[in-house]
Amino acid sequence: MKKLLFFLITSFLLNLTINAQAWRMRRYEAIIGIGSAQYFGDIGGWSKDENILGLKDIALSQVRPGIYFGVRYKLYEEISLKLNLNYGYLHGDDADKANSTRNFKFYTSIFEPSVQVEYAFIKEKEAMSYLMMKGRGMSQFHPSISAYAFLGLGGAFFKVTEKEDLQNVDLEYTPIALVVPVGIGLKFGLNTNWSIGFDMGGRFTTSDYLDGYTSDYSESKDVYFFGVFNMVYKIRTGSNGLPVFK
Repeated sequence: MKKLLFFLITSFLLNLTINAQAWRMRRYEAIIGIGSAQYFGDIGGWSKDENILGLKDIALSQVRPGIYFGVRYKLYEEISLKLNLNYGYLHGDDADKANSTRNFKFYTSIFEPSVQVEYAFIKEKEAMSYLMMKGRGMSQFHPSISAYAFLGLGGAFFKVTEKEDLQNVDLEYTPIALVVPVGIGLKFGLNTNWSIGFDMGGRFTTSDYLDGYTSDYSESKDVYFFGVFNMVYKIRTGSNGLPVFK
């Protein structure tokens, strides 16, 4: 009985130790993804009186594609630092909206580098991955879902193509803005090396010219959202704390 109790206690403590340390084995992650961008600004959309919570401004016809590259580094088990490179397109059109008689339309290409801090409020379960890497005879991988919130700071470098009657409006502006990304994300482990995920986040900017236009009635800066489906590859961490690629 004493041996059984000793074995159970030892196994429990060992499992706690493994779960506490396993994340250190794969602190680096390379990420690639595709997604979409949705713009909220002066062109297109509806007035506040007609648009409760801005839901009417969400339209599939305004969504445009984007691509994503990123690198994540786990500072702690729950906290990560991530470098992001987003490239996408924004689109807005007055047709069939509140200002349809104005007939403005635009396309904007946008490049957004940013740094984000993530907090995992649902942590990854890494114990199985650790045991498999250490060659302890485990033959199963138990996938798990993790979730996190992120906050960051970055820049937006954009180029506007004016369309329709907007071509007759001549405004001078700087095609650069500061960006504050805020959002949430999910990850689902496929195996010890790969995960899939989805990020959704708003971008609050310091510019009112992402669409190449502003007006006296504008009450806020332009906002856009990125939604990204991504593939995540975990890179093994060496004893020196650097990534190991062989």
